[in-house]
Amino acid sequence: MGTLPPLGSVGSLAARRQNHQKGPTVLMKQPFDLKAIFEALPNLNLVLSADPDFIMLAASDARLRATNISREDCIGRSIFEVFGNNPDETAGSGAGVLRASLERVLQTRAPDRMATTKYDIRRHASDGGGFEVRYWSPINVPVLDEQGNVTCIIHQTQDVTEQVLMQDAAILSHSEERFRAALLASGTGTFNWYPGDGSLYLDRALEQILQLPLGQTLDTFERFIEQVHPDDRSQVSLAFGNRSQVHDVTVEFRLARPDPEQWLACKAKGFRDAHDELAYMAGACTDISARRHAEDALRISETRLRQLNEELEARVAAEVAERSHTEEALRQAQKMDAVGQLTGGIAHDFNNLLTGIIGSLDLMQRRHLRGEQNLERYIDAAVTSAQRAAALTQRLLAFSRRQTLHLQPVDVNQLVISLEDLLNRTTGENIALQTKLGTSLLPACLDANQLESAMINLVINARDAMPHGGHITVSTSSFVMGNRPDPAKRGLTEGEYILLSVTDTGTGMRPEVIERAFEPFFTTKPIGQGTGLGLSMVYGYIKQVKGYIQIESRPFDGTSVHLYLPVHRGETTLEEVEPERTPQGTGETILVVEDEPVVRSLVVEVLNDLGYETLEAGEASEALLITESQQRIDLMVSDVGLPGMNGRQLAEIVRQQRPGLKVLFATGYAESFAANDILGPDMAVMTKPFAIDAFALKVGEMLGTPAG
Repeated sequence: MGTLPPLGSVGSLAARRQNHQKGPTVLMKQPFDLKAIFEALPNLNLVLSADPDFIMLAASDARLRATNISREDCIGRSIFEVFGNNPDETAGSGAGVLRASLERVLQTRAPDRMATTKYDIRRHASDGGGFEVRYWSPINVPVLDEQGNVTCIIHQTQDVTEQVLMQDAAILSHSEERFRAALLASGTGTFNWYPGDGSLYLDRALEQILQLPLGQTLDTFERFIEQVHPDDRSQVSLAFGNRSQVHDVTVEFRLARPDPEQWLACKAKGFRDAHDELAYMAGACTDISARRHAEDALRISETRLRQLNEELEARVAAEVAERSHTEEALRQAQKMDAVGQLTGGIAHDFNNLLTGIIGSLDLMQRRHLRGEQNLERYIDAAVTSAQRAAALTQRLLAFSRRQTLHLQPVDVNQLVISLEDLLNRTTGENIALQTKLGTSLLPACLDANQLESAMINLVINARDAMPHGGHITVSTSSFVMGNRPDPAKRGLTEGEYILLSVTDTGTGMRPEVIERAFEPFFTTKPIGQGTGLGLSMVYGYIKQVKGYIQIESRPFDGTSVHLYLPVHRGETTLEEVEPERTPQGTGETILVVEDEPVVRSLVVEVLNDLGYETLEAGEASEALLITESQQRIDLMVSDVGLPGMNGRQLAEIVRQQRPGLKVLFATGYAESFAANDILGPDMAVMTKPFAIDAFALKVGEMLGTPAG
């Protein structure tokens, strides 16, 4: 074991204690035997240096025995030099996970407990050499000096290989079987490829798609290429050949069987290890034969139709019918292709959620068998994952349902009075709820059930904003919007309304929170205490009945939410409300820069439908070729996360070329974007995913186009 610094004698420590205790104290004369204490600790222990090399300074005898290594071979050397990855282990993530944990300790100066980690150990040559499978439960603990700096790191671990190998895998097997069934249903199979040793691993679904004979495996990329049609092998090899950078691969190819011709669409993503080398690629292959055959049939039909234009009318009519049939087959194939991709995506999301649940339950089971009682964090983790799964299910249900509103004249005052008892019980004893109802109000035209749900949502939000008590006021009044626009109520059209307001004396809202309050899934509440759907559902309902919603709030000065409800005119009818009209373009030209073809195509199609002219670019370099020309551009819509030069860098260059050009960013990381960057004039940002209507409204707002 390495030399440990002396800590002094027990006698001096006892003498100090005697100053704070009454009664006689027995003093021990012997100094601490630090080596004996170090060796007596139950875990397998290492002492590592507090630098990026993580040099081993000391090791317990138990640690040396457990890892089949001598002290002379490890002390003074980096832990990653001595305990490297198993070259036969394709995952090869043990070293990367350990380094990430040690670096977190250096950064946070706090202990870091790692999840159960697979890290194989080299065997003695006398035992046959090679590596043996080991699983470890480690924790890394910093040792701090008087100034709080990390002087060294104690790496403690337990060998849990036996427990891991003996654990019941029934739940995990069930989850894997469900995932495999979903993949088979969608005609999709998955693979992992490790460029370092060239090994390739296919799941059963992909083996079935490839129709491999019983017992045959494709364990290398070269053998996989043999399954590809000779005319397509070069493009597949080229797509996977660039190992110098992490990249996404998208390629379509045929299999090497002439009848029937089978097409696969392959998508893969590369991942780097701790040394910034390409460690492996994970991907999926989907059978798109039906779609490609339909496309080929459509092309053949179009050619034949052109050739037969001068023939008899009956012949032409027959060909048109065949074309229509082929187009329907193509649409059906595309629909099934989309269903397959959706199935794979849902299976992937649920598999991640199940991993969180199963892993937490597994750890709870192990701790319970050891008699530990502190299981709260594992319960919380499992519940959180389960709630996320439930939220995903609700989103799928909402996606598949079309809601028809029961519009009728509603006495808003009477509805508030009928809910007063329920709202009082909801708010609790430390919150006073009062109503201030206007007189001689006309009936509002809306769905009473939906308005009740909206009121309950608003009162619950007000209650949550006053954890220490306060006042909530529900008020009603008449309101008339004239023909002069009000900057504070943009979007409120001319007419008569019933104004329903819910006001609290709570913590209030910052301006940036107000801006995002109606965004689906945005919430300032802790995880598990809010879905972020309440206000967005209220907003959607009010918009659907052609009303208006407004928030007035300041930090620590309460919040008022105003609902402008349209007055009912005419007889009571059941009708389906037309959706809100979006701004229409007048020929303005918009440059769309998006590396994802599907997203780019969708955005372009929406803009074209709205009356805008569009230009497309898949990356920054393509966009610059357009902006350097004399082409008219009124607005640039750009993704932030572009390959190579990102959207923010592109905007800086384009604004130098075209000062004053309006720029709308789209990003999945809007919070970090706003925190690290300052938007210039005529620039805005939207968070992905966004509703098409919201996107259209934002574009119209930036271009100043009127509603159609």
